[in-house]
Amino acid sequence: MNGSPPQAFANRYVAAKVFVATPRENLDRFFNSVANFVGAEVLGRLVSGYEAVRFDAVNEAISEAHRAAAMELGKRGLFRMREAMLSYKTCYIDDCLNYLVDGRQPAEERLSFLEYLLMLCSRRLQHVWQVVEERIDRFLKASSLRIAYRELTFRPVDAALIENEVHKPFWELIEDRPWVNVRADMEQALALRDSGGPDPAFYAARALESAIKVISNLNSWSTGHEKGAASYIDNLVSQKNGRFVEVWEADALKHFFGKVRNPTAHGAGDAEQPRLGKHQATWAIEFCMIWIKSLVGRM
Repeated sequence: MNGSPPQAFANRYVAAKVFVATPRENLDRFFNSVANFVGAEVLGRLVSGYEAVRFDAVNEAISEAHRAAAMELGKRGLFRMREAMLSYKTCYIDDCLNYLVDGRQPAEERLSFLEYLLMLCSRRLQHVWQVVEERIDRFLKASSLRIAYRELTFRPVDAALIENEVHKPFWELIEDRPWVNVRADMEQALALRDSGGPDPAFYAARALESAIKVISNLNSWSTGHEKGAASYIDNLVSQKNGRFVEVWEADALKHFFGKVRNPTAHGAGDAEQPRLGKHQATWAIEFCMIWIKSLVGRM
């Protein structure tokens, strides 16, 4: 796996406690199904016809996924990979599948390992990967797990809906040149949120403000005398300019900038520096994404 591995599933959704109310039999059904499928249709396709290197690709994928998952989960190891008497006969498939179906192991950790494993295997199986994702997603639904598998990532259904309905259309709308600053600031907001960096909401709000300014400029509504986001919002809500946004929408936008962006954008003096919590920052980013998507979509 080139560079640092992505954050493990178990670490991405710690607060959500994804499986806390999931019946054990549902989890067992999914992991049994996916282990059978991965063994036959994913790892099985990596087995070479040449005896001397028969299991090299399989063992490499399993070993690297194991190393990445263990490192991210803070464990020395997840399961033992047994060596055969003759090295070229060593195969880790059974060890890997036995771990996946072991109900004594935390489901979040098994899913973390599985995600890394699938990510590594996908590089060699790109021609069939859409079918692989569809089958795994089907196993999740059949087991009544509120998890979806899309683009090499397991995510709670609610997160998947946000991805499909907000994130993807958002990035598609701001591909063109006028939105370059919007894109750069939102990328920075997401990077800071994911790394635990300071003030991701500030960059999301800056992206929203840039989008509002671009819309005002492209429509020749800007006067050059604007002072801050509120003035540009006035351009959008102006009856003279065709009321691009309604009054209540303008009020909501101004409230966001006044209560969320401005307190973190200015020095706090000797007072405590305002700081949004992780969930508040995520809400602010998604708020800005939804508004940018809505405003740009009206152009």
